[in-house]
Amino acid sequence: MDSDVEASPAPLRAGRGRPAKLTAALIVAKTREMLAEMQPEEINFALLARKLRVPSSSVYNYFPNRDALLNAVAADVFAGFHFDDPRQAVPWQQRLRAWLDELDDFFDRNPVAFRLMATNSQASPAWTNVRVTCFEVLQGLGYSGRELSLVHAWFEGQVTGLLLIEYHAGRNRANAGGIDNDPSKATSEAERCDIERRHYLPTIKRQEIISLGFDSLIGALERMAKGNARA
Repeated sequence: MDSDVEASPAPLRAGRGRPAKLTAALIVAKTREMLAEMQPEEINFALLARKLRVPSSSVYNYFPNRDALLNAVAADVFAGFHFDDPRQAVPWQQRLRAWLDELDDFFDRNPVAFRLMATNSQASPAWTNVRVTCFEVLQGLGYSGRELSLVHAWFEGQVTGLLLIEYHAGRNRANAGGIDNDPSKATSEAERCDIERRHYLPTIKRQEIISLGFDSLIGALERMAKGNARA
């Protein structure tokens, strides 16, 4: 249990001096707010209690430990993911692409979700529910056992890595135009090529990168599926 080494903070007030009632929802909301600036491992009940202006022992009345709290926060965040799954009504490529597009939109609106995909080094139950479509598609392609685990780990890593990188890089490309991009100042062919590359960066849209990545991943799965069918 996190120890309270400081004096208990003054209780949170809610109108006319009446103490606000601490609830699980209030704790989850404050933790979600903190995760916008902090990593999950940086959050402890003593710090959270100070933010809420309550004794840390009060938090334990709702959550036995940090993992339980983070799972609750993950459930709250990923509850915002909505996918109208067409299932067998469309080819698997179209179903998977629709899921990927929905995932892209969700993470772009909720970047804190990147920090809640796993708790205690394990996939959070909320994230497990979100990614079930990907599992079903891979199973439909004939993958099972260790091979399913391998292909899924590769695919999910590529997808989430792409989304996380583009969340930051997409915002940085817009600033590339402010750098001196005069090719006549290049002192080598490598530098000239890089100046030319930077010149076009502000014109490249985030969605172009995401779409190219998704198309490439689905194309790779198609080639792998054809190879498995011939084997």
